[in-house]
Amino acid sequence: MNELSDEELLIKLSEGERKALDILYLRHSGRVLSYALKRRLPQERAEDLLQIVFLQLYRKKHLYDPKHSALAWLYVITRSELKDYRNREIKDFLEWEESLSQTEAPTPNIEDSQEAAVLLKDLKPREQEVMKLRYLDEMEYDEIAALLKESESNIRQIVSRSLKFLRGHKAKGVSK
Repeated sequence: MNELSDEELLIKLSEGERKALDILYLRHSGRVLSYALKRRLPQERAEDLLQIVFLQLYRKKHLYDPKHSALAWLYVITRSELKDYRNREIKDFLEWEESLSQTEAPTPNIEDSQEAAVLLKDLKPREQEVMKLRYLDEMEYDEIAALLKESESNIRQIVSRSLKFLRGHKAKGVSK
């Protein structure tokens, strides 16, 4: 089975051959882990994501279309799971911050553009744009940099500074 292509392995997996998943994991787990680490996930979280990706690969095995590259399909799953993972982190952070509050105000849903606008209203327009692209449109830093014709490191700085500002601003109770 080791001689089979990735595409053939995915077909075998969809037919119930579990050994195919083991081989795909051995072939590509390093790539998935590297992808996550390059997107600045800490090692432990990147390893969590790796497990989630291959679990999803198994769960979605019946959805694979052999006319597409197996590796491309794996990266689509990886990217989707990375976005979901980041969204969960943001939601958890907002819920954690809300739990520190003395009020009973509900946690804002950042997927709602009106509520996001309220959260981001105290940022400069450029910072608002970057934060919306990053967290609402779920774009990667390199994609935002290309779109806005800026360096990736500058986009990362804008996001970092904006998050620090919002955390400080919220902690002071200035923005509701």
